[in-house]
Amino acid sequence: MKKFLEAGVLGAPRGVKGELRFDCWCDSPDFLRSVSRFYFDAEGTKSLAVVRYYPSIPSVIFEGREDRQSAALLTGRKIWFARDEVSLPDGVFFNDDLVGLSVYDSASGEVIGKLTAVEEGSRNFLYRVKGEKEYLIPAVDAFIKSIDLDKGIGVELIDGLEV
Repeated sequence: MKKFLEAGVLGAPRGVKGELRFDCWCDSPDFLRSVSRFYFDAEGTKSLAVVRYYPSIPSVIFEGREDRQSAALLTGRKIWFARDEVSLPDGVFFNDDLVGLSVYDSASGEVIGKLTAVEEGSRNFLYRVKGEKEYLIPAVDAFIKSIDLDKGIGVELIDGLEV
């Protein structure tokens, strides 16, 4: 499992006190409320402490970048968070942890492939599954019957999911 996960990308400054707009790639900006430090690479070697985070806007102010000019230098930068700084409810998983899992028919137990990508659809996430055939399965209870990081993802297939 990756220790650092993508949070989003920093946008243009907002105001004069170093506040940067933030395009959050998580389920919601509120999800990152507990994060005290954002990282500027996937390995966590470069980081800045969060002075203030505004999930309602969303925007962020970093320690040492509390003026518009120094904050502006971060515009367009992708940022990551440490997975241990957020907690997930039982039965909820990071999408990154699901990619690579086996996907099987929940009725027969037959493995149909591996989850190769989680894509964002207009209403929900879509699981791209590749095996002998390729499927695009909506990540909703009607199709996703179980998720277990050891066993895999149990699905119910219907006509029309094959790509």
